[in-house]
Amino acid sequence: MHNSVKSDYAERNPREYRILYVTRAYPYRPLFGGEITYSRGVLESLGKCCELTVLAASNGTMAAGERRTDGIRWKIVPASRRLQVFSLLQTQPNLSWRNATPVYREALATLLTERWDGVVIDHFASAHALPAVAAWRNAVPGRRILYLSHEHERTTRREKYASYGRNPLRRIVMAMDGRKIGSWEDHILREVDVISLINPAERPLFEHWVPGGSYISTPPGYDGPRVPIRCIDAAVPRRIALLGGRGPMHKRNILLEWLESCARPFSAAGIELDVIGDVPSALRETLARRYPEIKFSGFVEDLAAHLQNCRLGIVPDTVGRGVKVRLPSYIFARLPMLGLQGAIDGIPVTPGVDFLDAPDLHALTELCIRVIDDLPTLNRLQNAAYAACDRWFDWESRGLGIRDALVPRPTPMLTDTVGGHRAQAARS
Repeated sequence: MHNSVKSDYAERNPREYRILYVTRAYPYRPLFGGEITYSRGVLESLGKCCELTVLAASNGTMAAGERRTDGIRWKIVPASRRLQVFSLLQTQPNLSWRNATPVYREALATLLTERWDGVVIDHFASAHALPAVAAWRNAVPGRRILYLSHEHERTTRREKYASYGRNPLRRIVMAMDGRKIGSWEDHILREVDVISLINPAERPLFEHWVPGGSYISTPPGYDGPRVPIRCIDAAVPRRIALLGGRGPMHKRNILLEWLESCARPFSAAGIELDVIGDVPSALRETLARRYPEIKFSGFVEDLAAHLQNCRLGIVPDTVGRGVKVRLPSYIFARLPMLGLQGAIDGIPVTPGVDFLDAPDLHALTELCIRVIDDLPTLNRLQNAAYAACDRWFDWESRGLGIRDALVPRPTPMLTDTVGGHRAQAARS
């Protein structure tokens, strides 16, 4: 189907491999969220084991232009100002169309005239780059494209769009966009040479629609602080942490549904909920008036220290797939985790052993109230989760895995491993 694996790289130092990384935005604050954190971690890891160039739109504060930071060459273009409503008239779905600006396409075309050993397309939002990158790959023998997926978009967008409300017009628009997403995602999976999964358990979702792909697993890493030992005792406030930014609509809806379920029962039980992470100011003000008993901490600089004053970390996500990048922040702060069934997934932890889960929000609320004072259980959970994940969240191996899967190697057969160390045999 595509170029076969070549062995002309056998004598080269892999650190010299030149890789182009195509992503939607410069992944640093003021941008936030799990997807931004994941992109940043992957490219920083990859930048330590190859000559990496990143093409991205501005995050709103980083000026357009070219620069080099920590060994990574950046090509920054102005941020998109496209209005989402106009995507209805396009063949591309909204998420990729609004990033496909003329200045971005021009910068990509210029970069593709340089010599590259491989190209990473990061996130479905960068799908608009595929035609140009595929044309480059087809013209240069032995080169590969790796698609860094963040989740199975067809499935996840359907779930997210369903949570956006019952407005008939919105539902029609979302259905139209969802069909475009499915079509474009299938095209990506057929066209690229290697598909990277953040959660290997989701591979059947991808293969159901497009079988026969070559896959690696690239779970998120973690390079934040670790609390070496902790004992949760009666001196720790009866406080539960809810971590995560609330920018996207579906994440705001998750927060609204959880507060509707837990606010009054928690207040009656003398439990405080601490909402940590960026919440849009208007929503935050509304919720603070509606739920005066809820604490809104916003962005916290020293998160690990902040979490030492909590007894539980909650994961009440009713939609969303992949791996929640905030989970290691709970785990390595030694904060016991409770969540909805299926919400804590893609990492080496076991329900009932390393965390507790419940089938719905009402049951999750009751579970929190039941275990908040069960100090032996809280300490058993935090110790078990830490031990299970202690050596697993390694960013360094993620970059090495992508490089070794992307760049043609002397051996044509590659294996599918967690951490992304090698892909299956390249498509031929």
